Amino acid sequence: MSSQTDAVAAAAIDLANAVAASATDPADRIRLLLPLASWVAPTIPGNGPLSALATQAQDAIASAVRCAACGALGQATAAYQPLSYQDAMAVRQAVCGALDAEATRCADANRVASYDALTDLRVAVAADLEQRGAALAWLVEVTTAQSMPSLAEAFSLYGDTTREPQLVASAAIRHPLFMPLDFVALNE
Repeated sequence: MSSQTDAVAAAAIDLANAVAASATDPADRIRLLLPLASWVAPTIPGNGPLSALATQAQDAIASAVRCAACGALGQATAAYQPLSYQDAMAVRQAVCGALDAEATRCADANRVASYDALTDLRVAVAADLEQRGAALAWLVEVTTAQSMPSLAEAFSLYGDTTREPQLVASAAIRHPLFMPLDFVALNE
């Protein structure tokens, strides 16, 4: 039985690693791993002893997949470079929420070692993103009197035209020649 359990755990880790490897950008890894970290298998119909055993096995497999995804999520978060303080806190909230949910499931199932590992991972992720986010600029609302091209707006705001791609990304505009009158940008 132990070799079967080890095989399921190894397959779950392989699945989480394959999902993470399918994206080169850590932000995409996080986006792809979050649903896997909270995946719940569909309910097995029936109420007999066979159905109960199948549900128990399915729950164990689902937990192994979620735990493996949580581990890969921790690695993706460590590689992630937040763009702003708010970005770091949003990722922290999403990732720590997923880790908390799985830790609670593990505690409810009396899987103490998994609970402890997930709790330790959550603390590490929260502290890492808090520390890295504290050193980042804040996103602020910018209001201008007239629409300007993004290059001119970057020079107007920062005195640096090389920050134009960052401004276009944070403002989420359709075309860089037409900045909206109200948009979000980094404060420094």
